[in-house]
Amino acid sequence: MRLIALALAALICLAPPAAAGGLEWAVVPEQSQVLFEYSRNDQPAVGHFARFAGGGVFDRDAPGDATLELRIESASIDLGEPMASMFATSTDWFDSGNFPLVIYRLTGLTPEGGNDYHAVGTLTIRGRTRPIETTITLEIGDHEAHASGTLRLDRMDYWLGFGLTALFVDIGREVAVRFDLIARPDR
Repeated sequence: MRLIALALAALICLAPPAAAGGLEWAVVPEQSQVLFEYSRNDQPAVGHFARFAGGGVFDRDAPGDATLELRIESASIDLGEPMASMFATSTDWFDSGNFPLVIYRLTGLTPEGGNDYHAVGTLTIRGRTRPIETTITLEIGDHEAHASGTLRLDRMDYWLGFGLTALFVDIGREVAVRFDLIARPDR
C-alpha cells in the first residue's frame, strides 16, 4: 500500500522546470489523485494519499530532459479505516515520524507513440531509494497537463510491513499505484 508513492512517477510527466525551453508545471493536488490497490487478508483493498505536492519541467521537443519531484506526505495515507491508517504510519510500515515524505524523482521520459511515454525515475520510501519505470499517458495543453497511469511495486523493497503490526493483517507484496494528475503552468 505504501507503494502508492510511485504514483509520483506519474507526476513526473507534469514536471516543472529543468530544461531550457521547457515549461514549468505545478501539480494541482485538489484535482489530482494518487491511489493504490493492494490485497488485505486475500481481499482487494484501495487506499490513497490525501496530501502531496510537486512540480517539474516538460518540453515537447525534448521529453528526455523532463524533470519532476513529487513529495507525498506519508502520514496522509487513508485506508478507509482510522485504525488501519494509523497502523500504516507506524514504525513497521511508513514510519511517518522518521520518514515524513515519500519522494519520486523523474530522471527521463521516452516517447512510445501518441501520448504514451516510458517514465524512468527513483522512488524513496523510508530512506530506501529504488529505480522505478512505468508507461504513462501524458496530455499537454496550453493551460493544463494531465498524466495518468499505473505502476506495480513490491512493498518489501521499501521495508513496508516489518514488525509486530504486520502480524495482525496479511498484506500482499504487490501494490498497484494508480495516479491521475493535473498540473498547470507555474509562472
